[in-house]
Amino acid sequence: MLSCDSSDPSVTNEQLACQAQAGCARSSEELVVRFQVPLLHFLRHRGAAEEAEDLVQETMVRAYRNLHRYRQQWKFSTWLYTIGRRLSINHHRRQHKLSQHGFVGHGARGLSDEDEHGLDAIPSDGPEPQQIAIEAEQRQRLWAVAAEVWSEEQNTAMWLHYVEGLPVADIARVLNRSRVSVKAMMFRARKKLLPLVREWEPGRRMTDNPLMEEALAAPDAQPLLSPTKGVSYV
Repeated sequence: MLSCDSSDPSVTNEQLACQAQAGCARSSEELVVRFQVPLLHFLRHRGAAEEAEDLVQETMVRAYRNLHRYRQQWKFSTWLYTIGRRLSINHHRRQHKLSQHGFVGHGARGLSDEDEHGLDAIPSDGPEPQQIAIEAEQRQRLWAVAAEVWSEEQNTAMWLHYVEGLPVADIARVLNRSRVSVKAMMFRARKKLLPLVREWEPGRRMTDNPLMEEALAAPDAQPLLSPTKGVSYV
C-alpha cells in the first residue's frame, strides 16, 4: 500500500490519485494544486470564461466523488480533462437552451448519470523577455483565429496537445476516438490555419513558418502553437 506522501514532487499524479482513493486528504489537496490552473486555462479556452472557476470546482468535486472508478493504469490528467470537457459541454448546451427561451443561466451544471458511468472507461537558458512577449502575442492571436475555424473537438485536441502536452493516445481517450482519427483531425486543423497564417506574413514562403512546416509533416518543426514557459495564453 502506498504511503500518504504528497510533498515529494517525484510522486506521480497517478500515485497521488491512488493515495487519495485510500483516504489521504493531503494527496487530494496536492492534485487540486497541480491541476487547478491548467484546468482553468483549458476551460476558459473552451469559451467558459465567466463560469470557468465554477467549472473547475465542479470538475474537482466530480473527480473526488468518482475516485473509486479511477484505475492507476490510466493517466490521471486524461481522466480529469475528460470530466472537465463533459461538464463544459453540458454547461454550454444548457446555456444554449436557456438563451433560446430568453433566459440567462448562471453557474455550472454537473454531469448526467450516463456521463458519470462513462468515467470508468477512460525547464534555464532561454530567450530574452522581449522575444517571449512577442511569441506569446503571436500565440494568443493564433489561438483566437483558430477558435473561429476549428470545431469543438479540433479545438480541444489541439489545446491538449500543444498547451497541456498530452500525447495523441491520451487525447483520443478524452474525445472517445481512435488515435488514427485524432491524428487526422489534428492534421486537418493545422491545414485550416495555413491560409490564415499566410495572410499575416505574405512576404514569407510557406515553409518559413514553423506551424506550416508541421502541417506539411516536417519532423523537426517547432509549432507556433506550442507554449512558452511561464506565459499564459488565456
